Order: sequence, then C-alpha cells, then structure tokens
Amino acid sequence: MGNELGNRYSYKRSLHWIISAIGTFLFVFLMMHMFVLHFSGVYDGMWLIPYFSIPAYFFCLTIAAKYWIEDSLVRRRSFFISLIIAAVILFFSGLYFPSSYVLYTGFRSILAAMASVGVILYSILNTRKKEKTSQQIKAGQGTLQTAGTNKWKQVARIVCLLSICCVLFENWQKSIMVSYGILTNEYYSMSLPTFSHYFLSILSAILLARFVKAEFVPRGTPGEQDVSCEPEKTN
Repeated sequence: MGNELGNRYSYKRSLHWIISAIGTFLFVFLMMHMFVLHFSGVYDGMWLIPYFSIPAYFFCLTIAAKYWIEDSLVRRRSFFISLIIAAVILFFSGLYFPSSYVLYTGFRSILAAMASVGVILYSILNTRKKEKTSQQIKAGQGTLQTAGTNKWKQVARIVCLLSICCVLFENWQKSIMVSYGILTNEYYSMSLPTFSHYFLSILSAILLARFVKAEFVPRGTPGEQDVSCEPEKTN
C-alpha cells in the first residue's frame, strides 16, 4: 500500500514537472517568435502600435518572467534552456533574416539578434541572483531593502502590468481577426504566425492572472489565518 501511494505520488510529481517544462517552453518560444517577428517588419501593417509590442514582449521575457517562474525550480531551469532552444530554432528557420522587401533588413537583423542576446543574458544574471539570494536567506544573511529598491520595484510592477496587457490585447485582437477571416473564407496560410495568437492569448492571460495573484492578493500570516478559521463562540 505504501509503495503504491509512493509510486502514485512520484507519477503525479513527474507529470507536474513535465507539464511545467512544456508550458514554459511554449511560453518562451511563442513570445520569442513574436518578439523577433516584430523586428522583421512583417506585422507593421497589421498592428497599429508595433513599437509598443516590441518592448512589451521584451519585458514579458525578462522582468515579468518571474511571475511565470514564481518559486518553481523546474520552470526556472526550463525557462533558461527554452530561451537557448528558441533562439537556435528561430535562427535556423531564418526569422532573424527579414525578406528583401522589408526596409533596413541588415539593421533589423542585428537589432533582433542583440535583443535576443540581451534577453538570454538577463535570464542568466537573474537566475544567478535568485540562487545567491536564496542561499543568503537560508544562511540568515538577508539584507534590508532600501528605499531606492522599493521604488524600482514599483516601477517594475507598472512596466510588467502594461507589457502583459499589451501582449494580451494584441493577441486577442489578432485571434479575433484570424477567426473572422476563417469564417468569411479568407485565405490564411497554415503556419505558426497564424495560430500562435490563440496560444499566446491563453499564456498571456495566465501570466496576467499570476501577476494579479502575486501583487494584489493579500497574503495573511499563519497566525491571522488560524484566527480567521476559528469558529465563532456562541453564548
């Protein structure tokens, strides 16, 4: 009986790790795909504010990624691995090399490559910082937060919220456009850019939900929770 329960627990834990890793890869790959695609200039005519979308995807892959990773070690490690895999796939698929009809192809390619490298470097530095901070907390060497750090966190929260909402709104809009086009028998190529908006709508909605949960849902102390759970005494 004990072995059966242990095997069932191990199976559920392994399944949870696999789902977390796959979800993280889809989040990273699709975000990176749209991020680089905007640099190519292909969607400049379809989306009215492409220059807001580029930094929005960048911030969703950097400072807002912590809300996706949260405290999961599996998602943290798979996030960095997914960035490397996504960059390699997009490079060899030719997405970093825009078509000849797009203006400033060389400049766009260099800018897209530099931005992708910046995302990867930020991920490396942030992962090392997280591990160092966790080690300091375990060792009881945590430092007090300064006023400047708190101000930066407030700015980062606003940037994260705006970026997530921008990505969510963009993909919802494009999902509606694609759905309307399919219903009216317009031609849509069976490619990743056509249907990735549906998945990105779901993933960005999950990211927004995790942001709201982390920033706006009050977290009571265990003592407060125990008091609130006690039944009222009647006379």
